[in-house]
Amino acid sequence: MPATSPGPFHAAVTGQARRRVWARPDLQSHPLLVLTSDRLYLTPADAAPDPELVAAAEAGADPDELLGPEATVVELGSIRRVKLDLLANELTIHSASAAGPNSLTVVFASPEAADACFTKLWRQLGDGCRLLPYRRDWPALARGPVMLLGAVLAITAALALTLGVLDDYAAARSVASFGDGPVPRSALEALIGWMDWRVVCGVGGAAAAAVQVWLYRRLTSPPLSLEVART
Repeated sequence: MPATSPGPFHAAVTGQARRRVWARPDLQSHPLLVLTSDRLYLTPADAAPDPELVAAAEAGADPDELLGPEATVVELGSIRRVKLDLLANELTIHSASAAGPNSLTVVFASPEAADACFTKLWRQLGDGCRLLPYRRDWPALARGPVMLLGAVLAITAALALTLGVLDDYAAARSVASFGDGPVPRSALEALIGWMDWRVVCGVGGAAAAAVQVWLYRRLTSPPLSLEVART
């Protein structure tokens, strides 16, 4: 049986299935973004949103004719890296052309829209792009909690040791008071003598535990960005 070639209707349906359109309010930085199988189109950021333009793009109109020469066009084959900022819902696209490297930033209104665009663009880029492992700055993440933990432990140990010495001093003073009269309290004893070393150790231990929980959460927090790069 001879093989049949796909007709124009089949080609149009296939192209339509591979196209995605984002517009305001889901898209914040530009009025319209059109992603096809080989190109990414962006209308100028200062252009007014046009519902008819969006509808025509979603219906499958040719983006080159529809958006005109003012649109920003990025060939997917020229894209080298794509980074998704999960906190800012921001997509940064790095591409290379004959004119040199170029960077383009697209901002979305919600995490769902940003993730959908990132995922679709990654798929359109093909097998030549892979997800880069997320690298954490472990020293920067741990520096604050570790310094605070050290300070809590040092202060707790110093207070507990000082209070223990003051207890011994108070006992010696009570013995000496039977002789030549009462021995006056020292300035340090007057300042912190009301504290109990057991309470100090308990509070210090609770504070150290809270800092350790903070450290654990910082080291195990989800990634702040995702990035794919062409290999």
